[in-house]
Amino acid sequence: MSGLVFPWRRYEELRPDELRAQVDARPVAIWPLGLLEHHGWHLPIGFDGLKAEQLSIKLAERVGGVVLPVMWWGGEGGHGPFLWTHYQSPQAAGEIVAQTVGQLMRYGFRAIVLLAGHYPWQEILDKYLATAKEEASRRGVLMLYGHEGTIARPAVSCRGDHAAKEETSFGLALLPELVDLKALTAGRDPKQHWPEGNAATAQTIHPCTRSDVRDGLFAQMGEDARQASAEHGRKALEPMLDYLARRILDHLG
Repeated sequence: MSGLVFPWRRYEELRPDELRAQVDARPVAIWPLGLLEHHGWHLPIGFDGLKAEQLSIKLAERVGGVVLPVMWWGGEGGHGPFLWTHYQSPQAAGEIVAQTVGQLMRYGFRAIVLLAGHYPWQEILDKYLATAKEEASRRGVLMLYGHEGTIARPAVSCRGDHAAKEETSFGLALLPELVDLKALTAGRDPKQHWPEGNAATAQTIHPCTRSDVRDGLFAQMGEDARQASAEHGRKALEPMLDYLARRILDHLG
């Protein structure tokens, strides 16, 4: 499966006639859903969206179609009080996604994949795509959505975390140039790394999150990120991508 290569394009770069031709030839839309959120000292703030975009491209290379621009604005999660994090209303994010999916169906896409990099997207998608799922069923459109840990279940299960061993392995496999394990050092000044210098309280962050700025593993949830490897990331992600590709290709016939 991974050896197959189909032409794919970025949605926003196409002129109207090009987009029409692309949809006629390969009616697949893949939409990466991300977020801007603190991901430890070693990963970029936009890791969720960057991860989802790279996974979307890898899937598009297997099935063709178009990749939409990253949806950066989502909500929910345990890192809202952290500096550089931007959480939005789940309702606003859910309505944008639902409306866009409805438009994609009306524009002629027969397979629509929403690949989320931020795990709380799952709850938002489950709630706000209920009507779209019914419409997709009526139209004969394959709609797949979720993050890497859920989108291929129960056939494939992929473990996740937050900025720890699993996600850092995904980063090393997908965008190694943006990962810096050497940045996992201790001793930073808390006043410089909380909004307005005020530390988050235990009530406002997930209890499993490392919340001491002075800790080199600050913001992580899971096993130590220093245990991560690109090989570990690829082994986790490839079965998921292959499963999605098979579903899409079987649906298109």
